[in-house]
Amino acid sequence: MNARRCDDLRLTGSGGANRVMEAELKRLVMRSAFDVRVPNPKREGDETLLYPFDARVAWVAACYHRTSSRISWDLCSSAAVRLEPLFEDLVPVLSSDDRLPGGPELRFSVEVGAASDFEASPLQLRGVVKNAIVEALASRGVTADIDSEAPDVVFIVRRAGTPEARRTVVGIDLGGSSRHRRGARVATGLAPLRETLAAQLIMLSRWDARTEPLVDPMTGSATIPIEAAGLAVGAAIRHPSELPWRRLAAFEGLPGETPDLFPGTAAKIVALDADGECIKAMVGNLRAAGLTGAAFDQSIVIGQQDVRRLTPERIEALLPEVRDMRPGVFCINPPYGVRIGGERGEHELLDLYDDMGRALARFSGWRAACFVANPKFVYAFGHHPTMTKPASNANLRGHFLTFQF
Repeated sequence: MNARRCDDLRLTGSGGANRVMEAELKRLVMRSAFDVRVPNPKREGDETLLYPFDARVAWVAACYHRTSSRISWDLCSSAAVRLEPLFEDLVPVLSSDDRLPGGPELRFSVEVGAASDFEASPLQLRGVVKNAIVEALASRGVTADIDSEAPDVVFIVRRAGTPEARRTVVGIDLGGSSRHRRGARVATGLAPLRETLAAQLIMLSRWDARTEPLVDPMTGSATIPIEAAGLAVGAAIRHPSELPWRRLAAFEGLPGETPDLFPGTAAKIVALDADGECIKAMVGNLRAAGLTGAAFDQSIVIGQQDVRRLTPERIEALLPEVRDMRPGVFCINPPYGVRIGGERGEHELLDLYDDMGRALARFSGWRAACFVANPKFVYAFGHHPTMTKPASNANLRGHFLTFQF
C-alpha cells in the first residue's frame, strides 16, 4: 500500500504569501488564550505552510487568520496518480482513522484543489475520493451522503508535496471554504482586491495601528480599510459555530467565542475616493462589516478626494484629534488598465500613475504599499520600490510593491 497517515495543519495562500502567513499566525497565537508555541513550518513552494497539527493552533488560524486562502487538516496521502490504485490506498487508511467524524449519519462534500498532474479529470478524482470516504465511513457504522449545499464536513483532495515527491493528499477543510469570502462586501467595484490580498498588502506595509495612520486614497469598495480595521484589533473572520468542528472530536472543549485579540487598539484609517458612487459602496460595505456608528467615528474617516490633489494638510484636517501626527502608510490598489482600451486610455492611466507619484512625494517619511498589475506602473509612478513581490488577484498576475518617501 502506498498510502500513509498525515497529521498536518495546512495553510495555503496566494503565490509568495508564505512569510506573511507565518508572521500573522505567530502574532495571533501569541495573543490567544492558549499557552502554546507555534513551531517553524515546513514549506511547499512559496504559497503553502505545514505545521504539526494542534487543535488549538488550528482554532486560532481558522477563526482569525486573514492572509491565508484555505486552512485544512491533512489526514492521509497516497503516491497514486490513477483512480483505482488511489481508491485501494485510501479505503484502509481512512477506515482505521479515528479522527474522522462519528455519529450514525454524515453529510459531506469533496472539493478538488490543485491536481493537474493526476491522471484523471478533477470530476473523476472527486468521485473516487467520495466513494472511498463512503466505504471507509460505512466500515465504521456511519451512513454518509453527499450534500454540496449544507455539508457537515468538507473533504479536500489535492496534489501536493515537493516536485520530486508529489502525493495525492486528502484532508478536511477547517477554515470555512475560501477565506477571501468574508461576507462583508455587499457592493463591489471594478477589479476588487481579494480580502486575503488586502490583508497581505497591509502586513507588507508594516503598519503599526497603535501609532500610524493608514490612508487608502483609492478605496473603491473599502476592502483595504475593512481588513485594516480587523487586523488592528485582531478581529475574528469566522465564528466557531460557522465552522465544521462539531463533528470533529479534536475540537471538543475549545472556546465557542472569539473576542478581539488586540482590544482597545485605536486605529486611524482614512478611506478616500474621487468617485461619489464609490463612497456609497464604501459606506455600505463598512456598515455590513459593523464598522460604522459612533464607535468608529474617530477611527475610520471617509472622504471624497482625488489622490492627485492629496496633501498632508488634507489628511491632518481629516484627523483633527491626532496631534503631532506621525508619518503613516498608504495602502493602495490602483487601477490596472485591464478594462481601459486604446492608446488614449493607456496615456490617461500612465498620467494618473505619474500624478499619484507626485502627490505621495509630498508626504515625507511616509511609506506606501501597492498591489499593481500594470508593468509600466513603477516607471510612471517615478519612485523606486523598496520591495517587489509577485502575486495574483484572482487570475490577474501582478506585484506587491512598497515605497519609502
